[in-house]
Amino acid sequence: MSLKHATETLRRVTGSIAIRLTFWYALLSVVLIAAAGSALYWVLAAQLRHVDNQILASKIHAVHSALRRHTGNIEALRHETQLEASTIRGVYIWVSRPAEGVIIRSPSSNPILEGPRPFTGSPAPLPEKEWKWAAANGRRYRIMARSYAGNPPTTIYVAMSMAQEDNFLAAYRRALLLAIVLALLVALGAGYLIARRGMRPVARLAEIVDELGAGQLHRRVADEHWPNELRTLAANFDRLLGRLETSFNRISRFSADVAHELRTPLHILRGEAEITLSRQRSPAEYQACIESAMEEYGRLSGMVDALLFLARAEQSDARLDKPVLDVREEAAAVCAFYQAMADELGVALVNRAIGSVAANPGLLRRALGNLLGNALRHTPAGGQVSIWTTIQPSLLQIIVSDSGSGIAPEDLPHVLDRFYCADTARLRQGQGTGLGLAIVRSIMHLHGGEIALQSELGRGTTVTLSFPIITTETLASHQR
Repeated sequence: MSLKHATETLRRVTGSIAIRLTFWYALLSVVLIAAAGSALYWVLAAQLRHVDNQILASKIHAVHSALRRHTGNIEALRHETQLEASTIRGVYIWVSRPAEGVIIRSPSSNPILEGPRPFTGSPAPLPEKEWKWAAANGRRYRIMARSYAGNPPTTIYVAMSMAQEDNFLAAYRRALLLAIVLALLVALGAGYLIARRGMRPVARLAEIVDELGAGQLHRRVADEHWPNELRTLAANFDRLLGRLETSFNRISRFSADVAHELRTPLHILRGEAEITLSRQRSPAEYQACIESAMEEYGRLSGMVDALLFLARAEQSDARLDKPVLDVREEAAAVCAFYQAMADELGVALVNRAIGSVAANPGLLRRALGNLLGNALRHTPAGGQVSIWTTIQPSLLQIIVSDSGSGIAPEDLPHVLDRFYCADTARLRQGQGTGLGLAIVRSIMHLHGGEIALQSELGRGTTVTLSFPIITTETLASHQR
């Protein structure tokens, strides 16, 4: 996926997130307002009912008191009952006895006891009952009744019209619905603006990504002012840019080095061929040209093999078979291979290595071979090249030292780089390619180890290969 495609995807995702955030913000606002309004509605309705019940109970108590004061005086009782009913609009009171029926009704026109659906009473409320009743015209009433034992027993009914209460609750419902609709509209508008504003830094980050190219990998975004939520992302993005820049620069340098190194033998081959073909030559001269070309071909072949090895070693999914090896035996095999070269140069090879290491046998021998080859080429006759081991708390170190020419201090930090050449440290003899130490470093990285160099001009060089120490757990894991 290209950066431009990634930027477009990020922008689409940003817009989609803004829409979803707006939707959920609006939905949450509506749900909260509806829940709060419904709770308040329920509390209000319960409070109105409680107040109505208190009024009805007070009216029953007042009529009962009048009954006790005016026993047998129906007119006085009717008068006081009318006074109680007239204090509040829509209140109706009547008194019933089993034998006489309704003895008092106040006011005299009672819609509950009249009309096409007259109120026929309810089962004897013992001692008190409260219910709702709907008249034929659709109006609702709240009725409370209480029976009193006596001679004769009496039941007092008080009814109150619920029209005012119903109108009040209906107005509240309309206001609540209007508030919900307005809240939805405001939440949609404000939520979208808030979401877009909140996602603006992400859009800005997308623009920065869109502007990046191979020439802008040095740019860093964490220096800009980002909200707290994006600072970690910006820092991670800077680390990604840093890794990309390092990789890009390494590839660029590597490509330039490869081109430079390949150009030299190709120029030699072409020059020799042009000189040879410039005039008629003898068979011996043609043979000498071919032999010289074969040396360059060998050098090119070694360089290509080394580059292919380094390319494979840098793969993140590279896996090695690492059995437990006897270091002395592996070093002895490498020393035996280079013994003829050492005898020819007049250099002594000494193997004092001991211990065990978990390593790939082929790669371990290649690393030791590269080190021995370098050491022999830079050690004068009468010198010595030694291999020994030391054991640290968590490392087994294989050390290769020589008594050769050494490496200049200014060259020492760079000798592990590919194709790096120093007059005193990496003079090429025979088939040297300038990749030997780079290969050793890659081999150590594959084994989870490290390589370290110490050198002094005129006194020799010491190379230390540090491998993770063998433990019981490590040994068991390798055996599995």
